[in-house]
Amino acid sequence: MFIWSSIAHFIALTSPGPDTAIIIRQVNLHGRRAGINAAFGIGFGIYAHCLLAINGISLFIITNDLYKLIVSLIGSIYIFYLGIRMAFPSNNVKENDQAASSSFYGSFTSGLITNIFNIKAFIFFVSLFSILTDSMDGLFFYIYPIYFSITSALWFMFLSYLLSSSNTFNIERNNLINKLMALILCSIGLFIFIKSIYEYF
Repeated sequence: MFIWSSIAHFIALTSPGPDTAIIIRQVNLHGRRAGINAAFGIGFGIYAHCLLAINGISLFIITNDLYKLIVSLIGSIYIFYLGIRMAFPSNNVKENDQAASSSFYGSFTSGLITNIFNIKAFIFFVSLFSILTDSMDGLFFYIYPIYFSITSALWFMFLSYLLSSSNTFNIERNNLINKLMALILCSIGLFIFIKSIYEYF
């Protein structure tokens, strides 16, 4: 059962979504290191999702319409905000602010917030751990969350490396990619926002 769950997790990882978009954004704006730092944030977010799912908190959230709405709105607004910041960078931003946004903390936080407020991640890990519950005795209770966290971080680190590894794939400071990703992030944020409001009311 663990093998099938790992395959499902890998498919979910490699499918385009907010996590992939945030990695592309960080690599485009700040380079490979920022993408890797964001990957750490995503990995930490995955670990938190695993713990929430194991303890039944995620199930409580996704079965409560109001809590589900709040999580979705926070996530959508943050993604939209990142898209707007990417599309219209302020000319008055100071150098230390730019350095902070590309630092480990800034990129880590971007990855963490994007992942932790992704309602689809809540649903995915609730489904995943409902299957794995019977095999989570003793040490496996701790191993599974660590495994999913590490493999998630490694995948997005690899993606960061791939996106900045050669002249063909290097997207750092690419203006066309910048505008395209800004549009995609804003579209994702707006879509999640509208869908969340529609489903709640």
